[in-house]
Amino acid sequence: MAWRFKASKYKNAAPIVPKPESCIRDISVGSYQTYGNNIAASAAFMAFNVDHNGSSLAVLPIDDCGRKSKTMPLLHAHTDTVTDMDFSPFHDGLLATGSQDCLVKLWHIPEKGLEESLCIAECTFSHKQRRVETVCFHPTADGLLTSTSFTTLTLWDISTEKELYSNTEHSEVIQSLSWKKDGTLMATSCKDKQVRILDPRSSNFTHVANSHQSIKDSRVIWLGDTNRILSTGFDSGRQREVYIRDLRNFEECEKSLVLDSSTGILIPLYDADTGMLFLAGKGDTTISYLEVTDREPYLIEGIRHNGEQTKGACLVPKRALTVMQGEVNRLLQLTSTSVIPIGYQVPRKTYRDFHADLFPDTTGCEAQLSASQWFEGHNTSVPRISLDPTKRASGEASIQQPRLGPKPFTPPKLNFGSSAIDGDLKGTTEFSFDKVFSVPPVPGQETNGMSNIRESITSISSDFNLDNQNVNYFDNRSINRVNDIITQVPEKIDLPSSPVDDSEYQDNEAEIDKGHQNSAKLETENFEENTVPDSPPSHSKPKTQSTAERRKLYEKRISSMANEQDTVVDGADPNKMDDSSDDKLEDFERASVQRTSIAERRRLYESRSVSVQDPAAVDKRSPTVSPTPLRRRDSFKTPKTPVSESVKEEGSKRPPIPPQKQEIQQTPPPKVVASEPVTTPTPKRTSTVFGRVSKFRHLKGTPLHKSTHIENIRNVSRQISGECDGFHANPERVAVPLSGPGGKIAVFELSKTGKLPDGVIPTLVHGTNIMDFVWDPFNFNRLAVACDDGTIRLWLIPESGLSEPTNTPQVVLAGHSEKIYLIKFHPLAKDVLASASYDMTVRIWDLATKTEKIILQGHTDQMFSLAWSPCGNFCATVCKDTKLRIYKPRSSTQPVREGKGPAGSRGARVVWALEGNFIVVIGFDKVSERQIQVLKADNLSTSLNTIGLDVSPAILIPFYDEDSSTLFLTGKGDSTIYAFEITEEAPYICPLSHHRCVTLHQGLSFLPKNVCDVGSVEFARALRLTNNTIEPLSFTVPRIKSDLFQDDIFPPTKVTWQPTMTSEQWFSGLNNQPHRVSLKPEGMDN
Repeated sequence: MAWRFKASKYKNAAPIVPKPESCIRDISVGSYQTYGNNIAASAAFMAFNVDHNGSSLAVLPIDDCGRKSKTMPLLHAHTDTVTDMDFSPFHDGLLATGSQDCLVKLWHIPEKGLEESLCIAECTFSHKQRRVETVCFHPTADGLLTSTSFTTLTLWDISTEKELYSNTEHSEVIQSLSWKKDGTLMATSCKDKQVRILDPRSSNFTHVANSHQSIKDSRVIWLGDTNRILSTGFDSGRQREVYIRDLRNFEECEKSLVLDSSTGILIPLYDADTGMLFLAGKGDTTISYLEVTDREPYLIEGIRHNGEQTKGACLVPKRALTVMQGEVNRLLQLTSTSVIPIGYQVPRKTYRDFHADLFPDTTGCEAQLSASQWFEGHNTSVPRISLDPTKRASGEASIQQPRLGPKPFTPPKLNFGSSAIDGDLKGTTEFSFDKVFSVPPVPGQETNGMSNIRESITSISSDFNLDNQNVNYFDNRSINRVNDIITQVPEKIDLPSSPVDDSEYQDNEAEIDKGHQNSAKLETENFEENTVPDSPPSHSKPKTQSTAERRKLYEKRISSMANEQDTVVDGADPNKMDDSSDDKLEDFERASVQRTSIAERRRLYESRSVSVQDPAAVDKRSPTVSPTPLRRRDSFKTPKTPVSESVKEEGSKRPPIPPQKQEIQQTPPPKVVASEPVTTPTPKRTSTVFGRVSKFRHLKGTPLHKSTHIENIRNVSRQISGECDGFHANPERVAVPLSGPGGKIAVFELSKTGKLPDGVIPTLVHGTNIMDFVWDPFNFNRLAVACDDGTIRLWLIPESGLSEPTNTPQVVLAGHSEKIYLIKFHPLAKDVLASASYDMTVRIWDLATKTEKIILQGHTDQMFSLAWSPCGNFCATVCKDTKLRIYKPRSSTQPVREGKGPAGSRGARVVWALEGNFIVVIGFDKVSERQIQVLKADNLSTSLNTIGLDVSPAILIPFYDEDSSTLFLTGKGDSTIYAFEITEEAPYICPLSHHRCVTLHQGLSFLPKNVCDVGSVEFARALRLTNNTIEPLSFTVPRIKSDLFQDDIFPPTKVTWQPTMTSEQWFSGLNNQPHRVSLKPEGMDN
């Protein structure tokens, strides 16, 4: 059969996306301008950037999942953004990081992961004055690290903490590097649009060629141990492309593939064992899968994955794959709030057997070379290992514990109590590149019962096939936990002489073949006789047990030893058992094999809290009863006598009460009498345990029926200034700026919906460019327009709407010497208007007298935004000089408070929140990422919280709904309306459900609260301007009984559509606040 007709084994490999509960959720990931992937993985851990700055990393177990707390332990790696990270291929807990602070650091991750935040590195290297761009471990030499900074490439020997080699021959920033799989050569891609092949040991470039013709980001990877490399980048037209080059003809591309014109760099992830290539673009929602071949067509496209927006991606090492489910690769996708493990599975009829054709032997994790040996010229490949679980379990693989489940198995720890020999028995685990962890010898004489336990543990260890010569550093979990069990055995254990009942092994034996049954039976008999044979019988060669089988066997043995220990407890005198013994028993219960779930333990805790009794009252009932009921190991077994009604209500999940303790529980609990009041702990709601839950968390945005739309709008202007919101509406009409000369604004009546006729649109003609415009909140017919000639024009729209173009405003206000940035009406007083101009002043006008009353000064640069406080006493401005200022106009022309605003200079917005006690600033950071910042209005020196959203040139325009404390954000040209709840306590900014529109919009304007349809639980309504339509958008909260008035959603609202005072009253110092009204419709029940 011709090669072109030969089907690939991986042709139908499909991405398997897990359920949300199997992902890592509720993390905060920013947008980092780096050449790294933002996430890395070993066979034991994953590490990724978190928080807005990205200077800290989250390090989690590779199979971890679920929601993550804001207070989880972090790796506080650097003082600035971590640009790249990489795990050692030979030590799963050795992590290298590079940062913008010019440092390279190495971190030792503890075997159990981060139990507390880590900030002390094992060693540190410095690149002096330039930020580190990439870090990468050598594929064959242990302890050899590569890093790049600007044009410098450096090799470090981390065992001696010395620099081995440095190259400065690149002419521009090195954007990416990759080692050949045999470790002889490396490839680099550079900002000078060239790709190079370097042999560090000969200190010269062996190949140089022109590559992608854009100076934007580029990546290069070596295709295994072949003589080919693959690179991704952009062409001169900013289209993304993929090149494949062969070293034998390096200047010519063997394959060139042009893709799309997206702005995110394609992250190439290649698996040399299967030839599978994954392309994940930063900012993309699609991950492409292609097969790489050594002849035409070179790249064969497979099944694409569509999901969340990608912030970073990496491949999981083959040793951590679930091979018995046909998982040939697993990709970790980093998004803004989660880490999603995407497994690629090859469909097969059955996964009962290991499919060796899908899993060729892969590179192991035992290095044969040190860094110094490699640099001296030695070349030794890393031994390959099989992914077959049977071979790996027998010691042929370097990873001891296959990860076939969602989480690794954790054997229980038996906390029998303190022991005099605990300190002598505890082994130490010290990290070393040439040592592996092993069970240390126990000094001293063993006490009665200790040898039996130790021999049992030895038997268990033999079941797990622990070969110390082939155990990776971070795959010694079983040995480590066995050591913990040994160190926690008490000094003396009187084991019963009767044999252990082996009926409990029946379920386990039914799942194992005949040969293994014989082996299990033999081991059970040996265990019952408290002896372990020195070596297994020569004629018996049992089949290798699976992880589940070994786990069951281990649990049952530990359970048997625990039951024997219970006989000692049962024989004790209850009168002599003090609180310490009770604590020991509770520890023992918590560490038992039959450990209950979180919900069950919570119910047990609540039940126990209710059971707190008065010692005096108990003594009256039964002098011999202990004040606190003791729960022993037997309480987890099925009782032979009836249990109390309280236990029956809990069902089988709650442990039954032993017979001898029933009278304590069945007697009604007496009143608690104590020197101080004792309160029963109230169980927390799930929502407060896992974080704050808002009533508006699941808000829903719905466009209203097409009959309410205004269509056929033409020539919508896109050249409006950044300080202008671009679209404004009131309950009766909307104003839309049109493109073309003359500064035209079209006014459409909301009562006249449908398709507009072709022809001339009635407009307001200004004769000069429009800078900003706004409707009078108390007069729906009056529109104020600021122009670049320094004037403000006031227009009065007829009740029936505009019928023809007009260029005659009602009033023209002149006062500014430069063009005007923006204008804002006062929220309470009629005829009060503020305007900000290029002359660095804010002028407050009295429209009743057509004069300016107040001139605010103190700005040093362009003003981006101005907002009145809800009380009308203050106004806040945010300026290009990164300063946030608060004025009290009637008291002073200078700012009363100043603080630091957004660092970016592309634009900003400011809005008051929570009755004017907080200020929310929306802007850009120094790398042009859009961000939200919350500050206390009386303390602008400290930001309470800052979160980043995405990288986009459009400034986010805010609208704050005071009743729900919901902040809506969107930008011109966006299709997403972001929603956040602003709170008075941390984290201050709580994300809600964002609304994604079908098309892009040019503007969004919200209407007053009295427009909302309360019967449909609509708490906000907006009008959305697209390229040719105006669409009403309704924001509702899902409720089951929507026919009832939802008073928790609709509190009494401020009447913002009526003034509380005149301009003369406000300028004279009066400060009337708006009254509140109920939105409850007549006839609706609560």
